[in-house]
Amino acid sequence: MKFGLTISVLITFLSTSVASASEELQTFENTIKQECSILFDREFSRYRLHIDPYGAESYGIAFAKGKLRRSSGLRAPDSSMICIYDKRSRRAEISQSFDSERLN
Repeated sequence: MKFGLTISVLITFLSTSVASASEELQTFENTIKQECSILFDREFSRYRLHIDPYGAESYGIAFAKGKLRRSSGLRAPDSSMICIYDKRSRRAEISQSFDSERLN
């Protein structure tokens, strides 16, 4: 009987821990998306956003690729930028743009 109760408690604890971790990761990803999108919206006319769902110990990381507002014409090359979100200060900063072709 004690063994069954112990297993029951352990399963409940583990499922709660997994749910909490999953919710925390989703909240973290949403925060990065929100903060970095504000900065990317100023630079890109259109872009695709990719977020590292885990980030680093102290930072969240997002990557955007698309057409810069300052580039002209339909044939303007895609550019990329990286956004770093500081978990401690809760501030995001973006890199200078760079040619996406350099990533190949």
